[in-house]
Amino acid sequence: MNHWAELVELFEYKIADVLEGRTPRGGRRSVTELRETLLSAPLEPALLRRVMETDRLFRGANGRAPNPHRGRPAPQTHPGWEAPVTADSEEARAWDELQTLLWHQHVTARLQELAAHWQRDATLQRLRVLYAVVENAERAGSAQPVPVPEANDPLMDLHDPEVNQAIASALGTLLYTEAGRVQVRAALSQVQAEPFPRHPDEDVLAARIAAAEREPLSPEARDALIRALKAEYPMPRDPRERSVIRVAAREVADQLEPLLDSAPKRALGAVPHGSVLYAQHPANAMRVPDDGADKLIIHLRGAQAAHWRGLDLRWQPIGPNWQLQVGGQVALLRPGLGPLERTQSLSLPGTRLRLFLSGAYLLLHVDSHAAVELGRRASLARAVSLLLDSQESFGYLRLARAAAQLLRGGPLNAEALGPASAGKYHAATPDVLLAFARKGVETLCVRLERTEPTQAASAFAEAAAQLGLHPLAAERLHAALHAALHRPEPLPDPRSGERFELSPGPFLSVHLGDDPVTLDAGARAVTLRQDYKGELVVVLPGLAPMILHDLLVVRVPDLHLLLVRHGAWLAAATGHDEAVPTLAPGASTHAPPH
Repeated sequence: MNHWAELVELFEYKIADVLEGRTPRGGRRSVTELRETLLSAPLEPALLRRVMETDRLFRGANGRAPNPHRGRPAPQTHPGWEAPVTADSEEARAWDELQTLLWHQHVTARLQELAAHWQRDATLQRLRVLYAVVENAERAGSAQPVPVPEANDPLMDLHDPEVNQAIASALGTLLYTEAGRVQVRAALSQVQAEPFPRHPDEDVLAARIAAAEREPLSPEARDALIRALKAEYPMPRDPRERSVIRVAAREVADQLEPLLDSAPKRALGAVPHGSVLYAQHPANAMRVPDDGADKLIIHLRGAQAAHWRGLDLRWQPIGPNWQLQVGGQVALLRPGLGPLERTQSLSLPGTRLRLFLSGAYLLLHVDSHAAVELGRRASLARAVSLLLDSQESFGYLRLARAAAQLLRGGPLNAEALGPASAGKYHAATPDVLLAFARKGVETLCVRLERTEPTQAASAFAEAAAQLGLHPLAAERLHAALHAALHRPEPLPDPRSGERFELSPGPFLSVHLGDDPVTLDAGARAVTLRQDYKGELVVVLPGLAPMILHDLLVVRVPDLHLLLVRHGAWLAAATGHDEAVPTLAPGASTHAPPH
């Protein structure tokens, strides 16, 4: 029998005793130890759901008097089974189409890059092969195969970038459907096997030439007759060129095969859990938009607004269409158009937003440089972590609030920001405090962007002096905020694996897959894995599971952990706090000159 299942059942019985006001066997310490073991265990999704639900009941009961009249709850508190959404549902069909549209957009962009690169070749061998593949795939065996054109064919004009982009777009259109991908594969094989297919009239030409040679004519007249006959038919290609073209065809196939293999597969029976915002089926519904992801699928009929990655999204139906507003831009979404016509893009500050529509379902995809964006997020995490430092009664957080008051041009109320004001920070839950610190960093960055550097430095120094903090504290905070605004953290390329060692200092980059990832940070092991709702859960022994969207800062007495994510790219770092410097008693409270 699976020992994890037995431990989960034991945990449910112990929590039932706690909820009834009874002391479980082994005491409450045994409950805490068993809880930590299960929260960090490699449980199956069904068992993990039971643990999460039981833990929610346990945490909800903390600090609440037990109810002696309450009946004993059932040991298994996991929800009842629900039939999955079939692949024939509207939601599953929309999911499949949106994934294919997004894949098609990536593939078309890649094909255009390849066409531009192959155009630099003096002989244009790969472009000529690509042209023959597209032509033969479109004809799909209904006509005589098109040979690879000659190097200087005046009708091709492959030196023109617009012609090459048109060939790439035509190939992308073919790859959108399964039938088109089959035709492209067949055309690739055909061109590799025979770059110059035999013309059907070659035998006729040979017979006519043989007959002309038997005619009783003078040699000059016979040669003129043969030249006239050859002019009516295409001349055979130089056989020495065949091997060169076959090499180019193999190179084209090496580039196209990975694109063909990456085509999305149909959702066999169900849409992934937690993958659609405002989904029709509860099992598919996303709890909140994932700011760490580069794409978001919305069921437009489920609501009229959302906030994702700092973007305010609003939409409304207009007849059979939808009107979407992103910031100050408006887009008309028309479900009645063809699949490839239901793609739009909006240019936003620093990025481009792609829109893909399928019925009442919209996929938003952010085109951005992942390394730069994640680097900015890592710099932001370092500044947020500084504000969460609890030394000197959250000295940096109080300093940030004081500097914000001065940068707004208002008076500084130093008494309201004294050490006594930090009591609410100590009492706040970690997620609330993290959200507050992040909002403070983002607000200060906006202020700093509009303020001269010398003026900003003076404001931080003055705020530190009036709060009794050393100017060095002001310099540290100002430098961290400046880095969050202007200097993305340099990140290495992501590594694949299941276990990594974290050491204080620079960020470690990890590629997230389907399997859990464990980060060894000193004496603690941090596990990241997908839960049954499709969210990335961070499990740290002794703490309740945490959800990582785009940024998470975890602070415990012996660990200072920073986690940021962009899609499947995770960056993690750990470190230790430096002492917050304060002014000596009786020292001047005036800011030093700069």
